[in-house]
Amino acid sequence: MPRLSRRSFLAGTAAIPFALWFDKYAAAQTPTMTRCEVLTADGQAMLQKYAQAVATMMSTSEGDPRSWIFQWYTHGVNPASTKDAEIARIYAGNPGANGALAGEMWNTCQAHDPSQDENFFLPWHRMFVYFFERIIRSVLGDQQFALPYWNYSTPVTAAHGILPAQFRQQGDATFGSLFRPNRNPGTNQGDAIDQDSPGALDLDALMGETTYDQQSDAVQGFCMDLDFNLHGSVHVMVGDSNGMGSIPSAANDPIFWLHHCNVDRLWASWNRNGGKNLSGSWLTQQFIFADENGNRVAATVQDFLDLGRLGYTYDSFAPAPPGFAPPPIFGAAPPPPAVATRVSNAVPLAAGPVQVPLEPTTPFGAAPTEAMPPNKRLYLVLKNLKAQAAPGVVYRIYLNLPPNASLADARDHQVGTLNFFAALGHAGHGGSPSAGAKARFFSTEITQVARRLRERGQLSGKPIVTIAPAGQPAASAQPVVGQISLVAR
Repeated sequence: MPRLSRRSFLAGTAAIPFALWFDKYAAAQTPTMTRCEVLTADGQAMLQKYAQAVATMMSTSEGDPRSWIFQWYTHGVNPASTKDAEIARIYAGNPGANGALAGEMWNTCQAHDPSQDENFFLPWHRMFVYFFERIIRSVLGDQQFALPYWNYSTPVTAAHGILPAQFRQQGDATFGSLFRPNRNPGTNQGDAIDQDSPGALDLDALMGETTYDQQSDAVQGFCMDLDFNLHGSVHVMVGDSNGMGSIPSAANDPIFWLHHCNVDRLWASWNRNGGKNLSGSWLTQQFIFADENGNRVAATVQDFLDLGRLGYTYDSFAPAPPGFAPPPIFGAAPPPPAVATRVSNAVPLAAGPVQVPLEPTTPFGAAPTEAMPPNKRLYLVLKNLKAQAAPGVVYRIYLNLPPNASLADARDHQVGTLNFFAALGHAGHGGSPSAGAKARFFSTEITQVARRLRERGQLSGKPIVTIAPAGQPAASAQPVVGQISLVAR
């Protein structure tokens, strides 16, 4: 197995604008590469190469930007320490150019801090995966390598939500580097991560978002929907608070990269289906990364919107749901939604189900769905999510769940899956604050469920929301939902 030579990696000090860097180092190097689903033949071949690269990176000096630690810490530093302490430990008081890069790059994941603009979640992670993939090519000496993706939402029952077997082989000579013990019970045994949370990996609602940006206090838009729902739920369902379930430790798990490769594929799919990204000043936001040769690269959002120019594509894309039709004009928020019912008091969650009755308000009176016009949609909105530590589980959300409901009845009342991954953030975050950052929240459309329950006589004038953990949450987590609303727009 090759080891990396210190002499072969000389970090530069001046940031190179991405466009200049790309023309010099990337444009003519290889033809367009295809990232493949991990269970395909090509995906399996790339996975074996990936395991080899991970092992090499894990044995590389921690201060080298091509090391596993450096790449992990770019997303978030080990929660058992701090960024400053780790820089002092690794560089022993002599940081040099690589230490300066660490100071600039570590803890810069977007957008896991309330001061950050949520809209940078997708482009920052695309940049992160892009440069990581190039580093793997350098580590392997293989310019044909393309990172595979984990399609946990596949309709194939035998693979749906199941961590690929190669990530579960502790001590294996080939794939042992992909194993991590800090995963939830059952994950490393091949259980589906969503077995206790049916519907958590579904794509229809996500792929049906018609705008990239948040459009109101109810409609998250594609970026926030993907971040707060599917993306965060996969993190929490895979790993515990020392692994994928916590922002600072998430990128230490090799499955992180296949997860975010799939997140990137879903964004590319949404664009391919007609979804439009933002314009304006968002495009010029800059982030710093190191390439495989030690160059300090200044990348902007507009540099990372065209996969064809970046030199990669995917072997398949997620389809749009029936009737998907994004509006031709983006950016202007519609009028504020009408609030049907609301609870403003903070709701602490417990180790068991918590029931929250909602109080009716105007304009829909005692039974909000009865008078709701057919062109309106109903959303359940949860705001101000907080936790003292990672709960380690997702929470299932039900509308008017009957007492002692059977599993079939419970699924009929389920309207969403809540996770606290993005509610925690991490200390010492090095991201760029955004003065215009909007409040972030969880939202799920419940129109059809509410109407179906009303038709059955199972939706009263005071809807009841039940929030139940899918498993045993950590006692130290103490999760709280600050506000719950039922919103029509």
